[in-house]
Amino acid sequence: MLKIYRFFFLLFPFLFPSLLADERHSEVVDEELVVISSRIPTVASEVIGSVDSITSEDLDLNMIDSLAELVRFVPGVSAHKENQYGRSFTDDLHIRGIHGGAIYLIDGQRISDSYTGYGRDIVDTDLLKKVEIMKGPSSVEYGSDGLAGAVAYFTKDPSDLVEEGEHYFSANFSTQQANKQEKLNLLTAHAGENIEGLLQLVNRNLNNTELHDDFSLEANPFEGTQKSLFAKTVFHFSESTILSLILDMQDWDGDWMVNTEKGFVYFPVPRAVSSSLGEDEGLRERISFKVNLSPENSSFLDWGSFTLYTQDTEQKQITVQHQVSFLNGMQAAPTPTMRHSNFQFEQSLKGLSFQAYKGSSRHQMVYGLDFETTDTTRPRQKFETNLVSGAISFSVDGETYPNKTFPDSESVRKAIYLNDRINLSERQILSLGFRYDDYELNTSEDTDFLNGNPLGYQIKDVGDSETSLKVGYLYDFSPDLTFYSQYSEGFRAPDYESTNTVFTNFAYRYTIKPNLNLKSETSKSYEFGLRREQDKGNWELAIYKNKVKDFINAEAIGFSPLGLVIYQYDNYESVTIEGIEFEYAREISKRLSAKLAFSVNSGEEEGGASMAEIDPKEFILGLNWIAPNEKWGLQGLLNLVDKSKDGLKGVPTVGVGQVCGMPGNECTPRAKTSGYGLVNLFGFYNPNDNFQIRISVENLTDKKYTRWASVAELPQNDEELDLFGEPGRSLNASFRYKF
Repeated sequence: MLKIYRFFFLLFPFLFPSLLADERHSEVVDEELVVISSRIPTVASEVIGSVDSITSEDLDLNMIDSLAELVRFVPGVSAHKENQYGRSFTDDLHIRGIHGGAIYLIDGQRISDSYTGYGRDIVDTDLLKKVEIMKGPSSVEYGSDGLAGAVAYFTKDPSDLVEEGEHYFSANFSTQQANKQEKLNLLTAHAGENIEGLLQLVNRNLNNTELHDDFSLEANPFEGTQKSLFAKTVFHFSESTILSLILDMQDWDGDWMVNTEKGFVYFPVPRAVSSSLGEDEGLRERISFKVNLSPENSSFLDWGSFTLYTQDTEQKQITVQHQVSFLNGMQAAPTPTMRHSNFQFEQSLKGLSFQAYKGSSRHQMVYGLDFETTDTTRPRQKFETNLVSGAISFSVDGETYPNKTFPDSESVRKAIYLNDRINLSERQILSLGFRYDDYELNTSEDTDFLNGNPLGYQIKDVGDSETSLKVGYLYDFSPDLTFYSQYSEGFRAPDYESTNTVFTNFAYRYTIKPNLNLKSETSKSYEFGLRREQDKGNWELAIYKNKVKDFINAEAIGFSPLGLVIYQYDNYESVTIEGIEFEYAREISKRLSAKLAFSVNSGEEEGGASMAEIDPKEFILGLNWIAPNEKWGLQGLLNLVDKSKDGLKGVPTVGVGQVCGMPGNECTPRAKTSGYGLVNLFGFYNPNDNFQIRISVENLTDKKYTRWASVAELPQNDEELDLFGEPGRSLNASFRYKF
C-alpha cells in the first residue's frame, strides 16, 4: 500500500504542466524506433529515459566485434576486463557506476550468466542488426538483476536484407591486428510469397590480445577458434499469423600458455612450475519458437506474441601443469609431478513468454507474462600425479576434489507486467509501469558439493518476490524541444552464488560461509532530461540520481574457532550515485557532421566515502566526412578520459589470513589510472554496389592506458596489474562482397 501512495505522490507534480498545453507536433518521419525502454516500439525522440542505440551502420563502420568495443563510445557505460586462471576476458559492464547490474537479452530472452574465467562475449556481433542499451533500472521491463540497466541484442531478419522474390548472398572477410583475428562471415537470405529465411555462418581465428609495448608484462599466449551458425525462418500463414523459428549456435575452443603461473611457488607445498597449459571449450545453443498474432477486432490486443525458447551453455577450462614438488622439504630431492584441473560451468535456460499490445487514441499498452527456469552447475576436478610412483592424489592445496563451490541450483522466475503510455494531451505523455516478480532458488546437494563443505555449513532455498514501479512523464515545450522525468525501481534477488557459496581451504586458512539472512538488492532512480530534435542537429541532456540499497558483497566477518578467516556474502552499505550525461550531433554541411558527448558522475557509500567503481569523467568528440560521390568516407573519434579519483579507500592486502580492516592488518592503497586521450580513425570505400571495404586505425597515437573499470578493485602493488592494460596502435580491415 505504501508503494501506491508513493506512486500518486510522484505523479502529482508531473501533471502541473498540463495547464500550459497547446499544440504538439503530430508525426516524426524516418525516425528510429526504440523498444527496450518500455517494450513498446517508440520513436527515439519520444522515449522517456536514457537509451543508447548502436545501429547496424555503427556495427559495420566501427567493425565492432566484442562487448568492450560495443560500449567504448557510450557515455556512462564501461567494460570490465578480468584476468582469472591466466585467462583474460570481458567480465561485465559498469552502467552508471554499478558493476553487474544489467540484464542481457537476445531477441527478448535472457542470455546465460557470466562466471569466473569465461566472460560475456558469447554473442557474435556479426549476427546483430542493432543493440539498445538502457541506462537506469530495468526491473519493471525485464525483472530481477535490473539494478542499473539492460543490454538488448536484436538479430537480423530476412526482411532486413531482401524483398519478396529476391535472393541475397554476401561474403565478408575481416582482420584485426591487436589479436591477430581472421574472420570469415557468409550470409544468405531469401524471401518467397509465404516463407522467408536467413542463414549465417561465421568462423574466426583468434590469438591473445597484445598489450601496449610499454607494459612490463605480456599477455599469456592464446590461440583459438570460434564458430557461429545462425538460422531464422519466418512463415506467413495468414495476414494475422506469423511464425518464426531461430537456431543460434556457437562453439569455441582455445589453447593457452599460462606463463603467469610458471615459476616457484612457496606455499602450501614448495614447487617449481615449468609449464602451464590451458585448454578451453565452450558451446551455446539457443532455439526459439515464436508466434506473432494480430487478430482483427479484438478487445484484448492489436498484436501479440507467444514465445517458447531454450538455451544451453557448456563451458570447460582445463589446465595442465608440469612441475617438480618438494614433498619432503627443501633439503630433499624434488619429485616431478603433474597437476590436471577441469573446471566447468553449465547452465540451461527454458522459458515461455506472452506479450500483447493494445492501443487507442489515448493509450499504448503492453502487458504480458514471463516464465523461466534456469539450471546451473559448477563441477570442479583437480588431481596431482606423482610421475615417479604413479600415485594420484585428489587432495590438492588444501582442497578435496571433485567438488562444487555451490550446490546444483534451479532458479525459477515468474512475472506479470504492464506498461502504459497515456496521451494526456497533444503535448504530454504519462508512462506507467509495474512488474510483479516471483523468484525461487531450489538447491540439490551431492557428493561433490559435500567435498567442498567439510565444515557442514547449512545452505538454503530462496523464495522472494518484488513489485517494481516506474513512472515517467514527457512534455513538449515546442515541436522540437522535449522535457522528460522518470522514477524507476530495480532489484536483484540473491542468486545461486551469493546465496549458497560454500568453500573451505585449510591450507590457505579461510572459509566461505553462507548467509541465511541475505536480502535482495534494490535501487531507486530519479532522472530528468531535455531533448531537442532539429533538421540539422539534435542534443540530449540527462541528470540522474540512483540510490542502491543492500548491496551484496563478499567480505571478511571474523575468524572461526579453527582460526580460519570467515568470508560471507552480506548486505552492506547503501550507495548513492549521481551524474550528468550529454550527447550532441550536428550536420555541419552536406558532407561533414560532428558529434560530442560527455559523462560526469559521482558516488558515495553510506557514511560519505567515495564509491570506487565510479568511472572517471569522459568526453567524446567525433567527426564524419563523406565524399561527394558518397563512395568513401572517414570518421574520427577522440575519447578523453580523466584520471582515477584520489582519496579512495584501500583494498585488502594480498596474503594468507590478511584481511583489510581486521586487527594487525592495514589496507593496501588502491590502484590508480592516469588520464588519457585516444584517437580512432574509421574509413569506408564502396567502389560499387557489391563491394565494400572498411579500414580502421585504433589508438592512432599509440597511447599506453588502462581502463579504470578493470582495476578499480585491485591494489596498486598487484604483480599482474599490467595484464589489465589495453593494446597499442592497431590496424583493422574488412572486405565484403555481395553477390
